[in-house]
Amino acid sequence: MPARRDARGKDWQRLGDQALEELLVERWLHRGLLLGIILLAAAVTTLLGARGLAGWREEVLVGILVALGLVLGAIVFAMRQRDLAIHRELRRRRRAHPGADG
Repeated sequence: MPARRDARGKDWQRLGDQALEELLVERWLHRGLLLGIILLAAAVTTLLGARGLAGWREEVLVGILVALGLVLGAIVFAMRQRDLAIHRELRRRRRAHPGADG
């Protein structure tokens, strides 16, 4: 597990197939959590907007929630791009060694 925690940047390319698969599952869980937070922010923003904004505090809250959703969306998109690179590497390795199962 410590090897996966150091898998920042291009270091993940040095990991074995099993470690890469575990890294992908871990990243899927993190991305799912972030998507859940985006959904919650969107739901709260919608409820506040449907009810009508009573004052500047609610307007600021809606602005913060929208900004949070946009920032998290960008992070999720970047995570997905890295995941696609990891998938491509796994496919390349499996094509190079068709009989090896990890």
